[in-house]
Amino acid sequence: MSERAIALTGGDAAYFDLMHDCIASLRATPGGRALALGVLDCGLTDEQRAWCREQGAELVVPQWDFAFPGRAALKDGYKALTARPFLPRYFPGFDLYFWIDADCWVQQGDAIDLFLTAARTGALAVAPEIHRSMRHYHHAWGEFSAVCGAAYEACFDKETAERLIRYPMINAGVFALAADAPHWAGWADVYDAALQRSTDLTDQLALNVLVYDKGLRHEPLPSRCNWPVHHATPAWDAARGLFVEPAMPYEALGILHLTIYTKRLATLDVREIGGPHAGQVRPRALRWPGRTAI
Repeated sequence: MSERAIALTGGDAAYFDLMHDCIASLRATPGGRALALGVLDCGLTDEQRAWCREQGAELVVPQWDFAFPGRAALKDGYKALTARPFLPRYFPGFDLYFWIDADCWVQQGDAIDLFLTAARTGALAVAPEIHRSMRHYHHAWGEFSAVCGAAYEACFDKETAERLIRYPMINAGVFALAADAPHWAGWADVYDAALQRSTDLTDQLALNVLVYDKGLRHEPLPSRCNWPVHHATPAWDAARGLFVEPAMPYEALGILHLTIYTKRLATLDVREIGGPHAGQVRPRALRWPGRTAI
């Protein structure tokens, strides 16, 4: 039987502008078009649902998969986080699951291929937040370690925080995993326990504990496969018309992740590589360039 793989994303109506670009950029690549498509509908409008279905998406409304303190105060969009350990249950019948956060967009489809190839080995395919250009391994280490360390301690304990803050942060925003991998159940168990203590970064930190403390196998992919923009603003290669790593040899980014505040900015100050403005830093939008008004 041929392998069945699905790409998944999700969010609510307020996130749809980003989700639109995520799905459209995915469908603009040959590899992305070859995948089935699923959307966790956490409060989309009828018009937004119709657009998703036009792209071939199956929509599923997730439930609250965990009981935890403070749940009643959270918006339904939070379910896009808590539902992820249960993706094979929400979208049954697939061999491989490729999750991509709605605030990501695909620039080069080879990144998708790499995630799926890694997941076929039985490992969790992820891209750790580590690169020679990223600010939190230079001048911003104090800020990063304080914020993420406090979140680790809130979710787990001080000893876990002091130990794991030194490991490269595994970003849970883009990953691929086989349907029969033990990671799903393991992630759910760790996530459930952590949610009893905190809802801050809990999904991602639980995944890091699963890998680093529980020892479940992962395949760390290059940062270009899931580039967190707030850690290092990409450069723009004018000759290739692509966003690239901001350090030589300027490899093209596969997936840009508009993390934290960067998703709200119309432009960022981007250094240009080659072309008439080579070496200059100029304002440039980091949204998917193929986007149209919606």
